[in-house]
Amino acid sequence: MKNINILELESSKGWGGQEKRTVRLNNNLDAEIFWAVSKESELFKRQNEIKGKFFAVEIRKTYDLMTIWQVVKIIKKYDIDIISTHSGKDAWIGAIAGKITGKKVVRTRHLLTPINSPTSYNLSDKIVCVSKQVKEYLASRGVKKEKLQVIYTGIDTKKFTPSIKKDLKKELGIKGVLIGVVAVLRAAKRHKDLLYAVKDLNVKLAIIGDGPQKENLEKLIKDLNIQNKIFMLGHRDDVAEILPSLDIFVLPSSQEALGTSILEASACGVSVVASNVGGIPECVEKNKSGLLFESQNVKDLREKLKILIENEKLRKEFGKYARKMIEEKFSVERMVKDTKNLYEELA
Repeated sequence: MKNINILELESSKGWGGQEKRTVRLNNNLDAEIFWAVSKESELFKRQNEIKGKFFAVEIRKTYDLMTIWQVVKIIKKYDIDIISTHSGKDAWIGAIAGKITGKKVVRTRHLLTPINSPTSYNLSDKIVCVSKQVKEYLASRGVKKEKLQVIYTGIDTKKFTPSIKKDLKKELGIKGVLIGVVAVLRAAKRHKDLLYAVKDLNVKLAIIGDGPQKENLEKLIKDLNIQNKIFMLGHRDDVAEILPSLDIFVLPSSQEALGTSILEASACGVSVVASNVGGIPECVEKNKSGLLFESQNVKDLREKLKILIENEKLRKEFGKYARKMIEEKFSVERMVKDTKNLYEELA
């Protein structure tokens, strides 16, 4: 891949699973990487830790002649082979620039949210889907099946390991079973279901993450009178270090394209309880790496949690299997290899 030049177009300014996956992939690809992103974006701000050459390009709308001209200039000057896109606006810009320059365009679909039209997808040469569920959904909405390819998100198995580097139980001053969730505090993540579920369980819960539902969740914790068992830890930059401290990882989402946080917990050898929605069943092997419950069914969630809370041996068996599963199916090496093969095929 030494001779392949890749241009990453990304209109998102955030720093979530989508951006982290893209960085993790490109930092490990044997290729020349170029980035066209907003100077206000987290990607641009973090460029000292990201491989590649950066250009400040503002992608404000789908049809922006100035932006298209900027992108075309970069493609021609640096002899770009693959234009890689990720979000709605940059997908259109990338597709148009690809048509103008005759370069191949690969769009990655990171989400399982509804799409308005298949047009921008079908203008790309290939669409990478982060799960089979994403692939099936896009096909059902009119995206050409031959353009769709699943490449699972890869986890850094050297960073996320079962060895405890920071003992979260010790930090919080607790003993017994500790369960945890790492997710943005949004309604779709269904943190409130988890709060109702643990109300009568002999367990402590660490909620890691920040977001718009913070005040609502704090109020619910008070209303349920469970302040003594809930720890709202906010955003943490040391997630990889504290995850192995958990006995059970929970993700109660009502919608999830895959569930990267589940994969990270699994890489740390932590047993999982998660909702049976979207791509989650693809990253939780039922009764092997974790347990699945019916989404938004608090009773079912409580019962699945209780099984693992009361069975330390089963938790350890699940955690051991989960680590092995990540190494075989969801490693960065696997993601890089699959992407490398795709790029070489196109270029």
